[in-house]
Amino acid sequence: MSTGVLAPNALGPEARKPARTTKRIAFIVSQFPETHETFILREFEALERDGLDFVIFSLKPCRDKVVQKGARRFLDRTYCPTAKLDARGAYTGLLRSVAATAKALPWSSAPFACAYISWAAARLAGLAGRLSVEHIHAHWATAPTSAAVIMSRLAGVPYSFTAHAWDIYAGDGRLAAKARGAAFVATCTGANARFIRSLVAPQDQSKVILNYHGVPQSPARKRDRGPHDVFRIAAVGRLVETKGFEYLLAAVDGLEFPYELTLVGGGPLGRRLEAIARRGNLAGKVRFAGVVPNEEVLTILAASDAFVMPSVISANGDRDGIPNVLLEAMSVGVPVVATDVSGIPEVVRDHETGLLVPERDAAAIRGALVQLRADGEAAGRLAAGGRALVAERFDAATNAHALFEVFQRMAGVAPS
Repeated sequence: MSTGVLAPNALGPEARKPARTTKRIAFIVSQFPETHETFILREFEALERDGLDFVIFSLKPCRDKVVQKGARRFLDRTYCPTAKLDARGAYTGLLRSVAATAKALPWSSAPFACAYISWAAARLAGLAGRLSVEHIHAHWATAPTSAAVIMSRLAGVPYSFTAHAWDIYAGDGRLAAKARGAAFVATCTGANARFIRSLVAPQDQSKVILNYHGVPQSPARKRDRGPHDVFRIAAVGRLVETKGFEYLLAAVDGLEFPYELTLVGGGPLGRRLEAIARRGNLAGKVRFAGVVPNEEVLTILAASDAFVMPSVISANGDRDGIPNVLLEAMSVGVPVVATDVSGIPEVVRDHETGLLVPERDAAAIRGALVQLRADGEAAGRLAAGGRALVAERFDAATNAHALFEVFQRMAGVAPS
């Protein structure tokens, strides 16, 4: 997507003004639209239905080839600073924000990135004033929250943020300092909430709010598998270490019944995983679908007999929270196999809503898939249990409304 669609007059005063709550919120994200962040898009959609008045600040322009259909309707309230860091703009922005950034950014780790964040935040702080923004909320505890800290100091408005996964465990090391100045800190798993509370000062622990993401309730799949049909396995996610897809490939390599594995997603490990899939017994049985729109993901899930989420904790501590595609698979009634990492056991309850296995254990993944294929009745019970739990605790609209209530309680936002 060209940068032009992201508010070409990005710093102009002509924002579309939806029906207002008592305060206008600016959401800061690294990039909007972002193909892999369907959960943020769903949150925006639900908050808009609740009547929240907000604009979106994107630190960088969208370059994704696939853009979720629902994101397009938010482009006229999305603002992005100029992608090119011109010398005059950088100098002016840095002069204005150097004092504000002294404690907000790890300058030594990536000087240019920090300079860009500082400059962009200074530009967006001016825009926030012109758009009558009265509260700033960042998604991700790293660069977007660093920008929120700077904007808060320059524009004189409070900030809050949502911390998700890698930004908590392998971020910039400033999470506790950022929480100290925040109105509240939301996070999407109980495991995350406990970890963040262990990092922050005692007086800041009450600021940490558990707010699960959610998915819309989907129609249950209607796939009747015969005993001799090919067993269809799906896996979805970025092709990175934390997803653990190499262990999934090792697991299916030992299966002794006909199967087809569809792996959806793109990322830096794509070539390595494809090379593994071309070897030996895997050849012709693994399909790499690439990055596809969310509607196509749901179609692939609905046609599957099992969904596998083989997440692992990486060497630097990075890990998933609760992968949203796991919720999507459970919502359409697919039995799931997942590792017992981070927040995943909060939704996959072993032998109740799915099958839990240890991380990095290909044999355990294989055994779970054998179990699902051998006992269709038990697989159906797991699928029904998972679908019921997602409907009860992980409904997108319900959980976004809970976040709206957090804004009301902790940021002074109220319906007009």
